[in-house]
Amino acid sequence: MKPQSAGARLVHEFAALSKAAGAPEDRPEDRPEDRIEALYRFVARYSLAQRRPDFGAAMTDWIGDAVWSMRLLRRQGLRAAFMAYLAMRYLRRSPFDEAFYALQLQETPWANLSPVRHYVLFGVADYFDPAPGFNTGYYLLAHDDVRRSGVNPFVHYLKYGRIEQRHVEPSARVDLFIRSMAQKYDVSGEMTQDEFDLPSALEAMATPKIEGVETLAWPCRDKKMQRGDLKPYDVRPDDTVIAQAGLAAAFLSAHSLLSDKPQWEAATAAVGTAGRARPACSGAPDVSIIIPVYGQLAYTLNCLDGLFRHESKYSFEIIVGDDASLDESAQWLGRIDGLTYQRHPVNAGFIANCNATAKLAQGRFIVFLNNDTRVCEGWLDHLIDTFGHFPGTGLAGSKLFYPDGALQEAGGIVWQDGSAWNYGRNDDPNRPRYSYAREVDYVSGAAIALPRALWQQLDGFDTLYAPAYYEDTDLAFRVRKASLRVVMQPLSRLIHYEGKTSGTDTATGAKAYQLVNADKFRARWAGVLNHHRPNGEMPWLEKERDKTRRVLIVDATTPTRSTDAGSAATIALMKQYQALGFKVSFVPEDNFLFQPDATGYLQSIGIECLYAPYEAGMSRLLLRYGDLFEIVHLIRPGIAARNLELIRRLAPAAKILYLNADLHYLRMERQAAVEKDTDLLAQSQEMKVREIALAKAVDVNLVHSTSEKSLLEAEGVTQPIIYYPLTEAAVDVQLATQARTDIMFLGGYNHPPNLDAALWLLDELWPRLAAQLPQARLLLVGANPPPALLARAGSRIEVTGLVDELAPWFARSRVFIAPLRYGAGAKGKVLAAMAHGVPVLATAIAAEGMPFEPGKSIFIADTADEIIRETLRLYQLNDKAWQSVADVAQAYVRTEHSTDAGLSALRRAIEGDQGQGMSALSHPAADTAA
Repeated sequence: MKPQSAGARLVHEFAALSKAAGAPEDRPEDRPEDRIEALYRFVARYSLAQRRPDFGAAMTDWIGDAVWSMRLLRRQGLRAAFMAYLAMRYLRRSPFDEAFYALQLQETPWANLSPVRHYVLFGVADYFDPAPGFNTGYYLLAHDDVRRSGVNPFVHYLKYGRIEQRHVEPSARVDLFIRSMAQKYDVSGEMTQDEFDLPSALEAMATPKIEGVETLAWPCRDKKMQRGDLKPYDVRPDDTVIAQAGLAAAFLSAHSLLSDKPQWEAATAAVGTAGRARPACSGAPDVSIIIPVYGQLAYTLNCLDGLFRHESKYSFEIIVGDDASLDESAQWLGRIDGLTYQRHPVNAGFIANCNATAKLAQGRFIVFLNNDTRVCEGWLDHLIDTFGHFPGTGLAGSKLFYPDGALQEAGGIVWQDGSAWNYGRNDDPNRPRYSYAREVDYVSGAAIALPRALWQQLDGFDTLYAPAYYEDTDLAFRVRKASLRVVMQPLSRLIHYEGKTSGTDTATGAKAYQLVNADKFRARWAGVLNHHRPNGEMPWLEKERDKTRRVLIVDATTPTRSTDAGSAATIALMKQYQALGFKVSFVPEDNFLFQPDATGYLQSIGIECLYAPYEAGMSRLLLRYGDLFEIVHLIRPGIAARNLELIRRLAPAAKILYLNADLHYLRMERQAAVEKDTDLLAQSQEMKVREIALAKAVDVNLVHSTSEKSLLEAEGVTQPIIYYPLTEAAVDVQLATQARTDIMFLGGYNHPPNLDAALWLLDELWPRLAAQLPQARLLLVGANPPPALLARAGSRIEVTGLVDELAPWFARSRVFIAPLRYGAGAKGKVLAAMAHGVPVLATAIAAEGMPFEPGKSIFIADTADEIIRETLRLYQLNDKAWQSVADVAQAYVRTEHSTDAGLSALRRAIEGDQGQGMSALSHPAADTAA
């Protein structure tokens, strides 16, 4: 047998590593998030430049470094030569990964040059990376002062950047070099140069173009551009921060608050006017906002101006605790209506001020807010909503920004040595990795919320850290020790004028306690910190170290709440993956578009959404993150057909699950029969061939319809087919049945079966029903009604368009009618009506695929005469009989379509029919590629 080359051995080992399986608790090295680290380790073993450190080699390096540095004298001068020499000497004693670097030098004119020497002299300019965990191009782009200084970026990071919490990115080269070697040695059998444009991928991945240049352009920052003029792909998650920063700057400037002659009286009057305009809070408020103050009156007034203008669905009180400020705070703050002002007799420090002031709080939640902050639109709603989105949350914190819009913190990372990072500091805040809610080590005390009962149970901030610093980090660790969660909510946005009270110099003033208290914190939590990574090691994984399972969900577009049943089903699927302990990433594959409402909602519940311009294609995304995903879940046949082979190549270890939503060919076939369209019938047969082929090509099929499960089995699909029920929560409606007089239909009218049903209802069914039920109105509820429906609206026909909540419309309805003449799959509208306790009259097609009991939980009729007769019978039931039908329907929903039923089916799809291996990992999580 011909011996394998080093490259062939490397490729085979990589393939084995990628496909390795095993229980994470038994073999931690096989955890998906550790595959990258394992990859780095074995790449180093196969380096073509293995070096044996000895005295002779050291002397050679020393002389060679000096000689090569001298070559810079003539071209760049003495300073450049001296800096290059020092950088080379330093890097030879550093974590510089010569084996990894040598892979980048292959087939270049410099392949035989010392990796350290090449990096210092040439590699920085060409964006070569000195270690798997460091992206040279990104570091230079993100930190302009380093680029301008001419200091070697890796040297800077090792000596200063880690201490300064400078943000770094991992190299994007390793996986591509492995694939390049697979092609070179022709051993993978999966990818050829014709099938995959490696040079283009290498350019996209290995240069900072995708990592920094595009994303650092933030259109909303253009002062000439109005937010309303932004094009769809110019909208970013954090545009509201720029708008609020402008309002803050205008307020500070209008009253000269940062000048030598501040207009305190005018500024205080403006804040007071805003406060008086707020509606009074009757009874105990939902939230008590506590603002600890020590000086900095200008920023306190700016903070209050933003708060008084802030609109929230939660009632809140504002309590200012003044720690014996030496400026004019006492003179002016006490004059402002709409807040409680408490001045303490002596300056006792931040912790004592917070603990004392919190005793005045009356709200269910306490929010601590620094006085050097300005809240942004939606700040409080999203912060408090977090406790509902993430059951078991004890502490929630905001995403923090600098006044220029740069990211200050998206949650904190605490390292093994007790030091802490503000994750994402100085980076573009709009990047997907910073924009989804997730559990974190801590949230900075500039804006944190917790239930008042928990605050009292924990006895406030620990005075061990008096007067200040590390008290917020310690609080987060104590919350977790109480088996509760600490969550960063990125939709709760806050501008933080950092250091205005205590400064930023840790050598002087109150800030000096930061170093002292770091030692106290490290000693207290040493046992916990032993499970953290060393300082600065792989922050993109350390930010969610407990996430051992990851799923990528791919749908055509971003699901929207209350718009259509398909969107509701996709959102429910995401939540169920979260409940099974997965980190969930989502891609709207058709357009990669960020949509503030739809995408924002997913981000608020912990879904990592991947969107343009940061991600702009499946191949690029999978090249970077493919090895992290345990599962790729595809929704709808078009999505599966376009991406199946790509996923097999670039995420070979991922299990592919496929949810068809419905059998498209079946819907098309039925529509062709109704419309007598022979062309559509031919298209349906072509679609059938494609859909059956897809079902046979994936690892597991999920279907919402029991009848479609039977159809696929009859077509010879041998892959597992799991009935995955639509899920709904039964709604307890207290309205008396006498108040229900209307007949309702629900649908998204971009979906042809729904529009056809609505028009049939209007043309043939409603005129006969209306004549016999003069008190009834017809409610056509749902998004995107076309002109053909809108034109039919009148005194007894209401066409609503998209509604925020369905419950009020169901509460008006005595009968729900679903007269679908064609369609496929399970019908969410039918299930929603039953969940709201409304008796349902449906055609057989509308009712198919779900285990209903016809005549009990649902009533079936297909012809116009049958539908009229059965609708009238249900409408005219006495209250007791009507309530009995509603109760049976809701009981069915609770039994067959509960969240537990959906979880059970999804667990079987992931783990196999026996469902083994998941019970130990299941928890009511709601957290969410690096």
